[in-house]
Amino acid sequence: MEIVLANDAFAGVGGSETYLLTVAEHLQRLGHEPTIYARICGPMADLAIARGVPVARQSSCLPSSCDVVVAQDGAMAYELGERWPEAPQVFVAHSPIFDLQLPPVFPGVASAIVVLSDRVEQRIRAMAGSQEIVRLRQPIDAERLFPRGAPRSRPQRALLLGNYLQADVRRVISDAWKSMGVEIVQVGQPTTELLDPESEIAAADIVVGKGRAVLDAMACGRPAYIYDMFGADGWVTPEHYHLQEADGFAGLALPVVLDEQKLRRDLNDYDPLMGQANRKLILMHHLASTHVHELVGLFRRLAPRAPAPTLPHREFARLIRLRWGADAELIKLRLALASMSEKINALTTELEVNHERSGTEDAGLPAHARQTANLKEH
Repeated sequence: MEIVLANDAFAGVGGSETYLLTVAEHLQRLGHEPTIYARICGPMADLAIARGVPVARQSSCLPSSCDVVVAQDGAMAYELGERWPEAPQVFVAHSPIFDLQLPPVFPGVASAIVVLSDRVEQRIRAMAGSQEIVRLRQPIDAERLFPRGAPRSRPQRALLLGNYLQADVRRVISDAWKSMGVEIVQVGQPTTELLDPESEIAAADIVVGKGRAVLDAMACGRPAYIYDMFGADGWVTPEHYHLQEADGFAGLALPVVLDEQKLRRDLNDYDPLMGQANRKLILMHHLASTHVHELVGLFRRLAPRAPAPTLPHREFARLIRLRWGADAELIKLRLALASMSEKINALTTELEVNHERSGTEDAGLPAHARQTANLKEH
């Protein structure tokens, strides 16, 4: 199927942008022809192209035909509804807060609305309109996001991941946890944006954030802590997962108020095995492949006409893109291995030098002092 996935902006790192890229990649793996269309492009568009997903930066670059439109904001929904009035449109609603991300109420534009949490579904059902509403769960690429080592038995580093941890909210958690010996690192606005946060997640014992940032951390086998300026629920646990997922991991699922004292108590409850439980929850409920299978079922129900057979040159192009993606991942792993080998060699050399120095210093000691030093070593 020829599928156009649209977002007004595809520049910075955000939940809706990451969703679009994840879905496009998995549609492509199934043999479909996805094209991402955005008015504002930037690093996320460059990343998609690097992964072999076509990106149309202007309407003239869109494909000539389209079987299904996937829109994520009202502006794109109306624009592409006018361009392809016969193509069914699936609107993915991500937020109950921003009006731009609400579906069009004008009849005949969106055929179905996909929601990714009960909280967003409640908002959509309150709107005027009679479109079908489909509840799915956030898709996570568990092949790209996977555990790289285990969190430490005692937490040493917490990663604040996301775009909404600022000002006093950030200060409160930083003051509480720094005083208990935990290093605080932040990625996302207003500090540093990362297209691929896997390495930063792997270096942390705890990931703090909301929404998709929490799910990324869970996929990487890290204890995840829901906390930001909009709300805070604390640790993700199997006991509270269903309530937190229904809330979209937005921090408003539980009747708790996280002040500095509660933050300290929660840090004392840290358990590295939380990471294993979180990884299992992702594999059970959030696999991107499962999400896309459900989307394709919806597409085929809305557009029952048989799609045109895949042309040989398109299939060869798809296979080459997939091969390049695998090669790029292999190169990335080789570079990481080389970097780790250099660090190991440097540490080995440092240990040898220290051992030689220690031996030289011991040789200058009286015999009874050397015996005492040897006894302490053993």
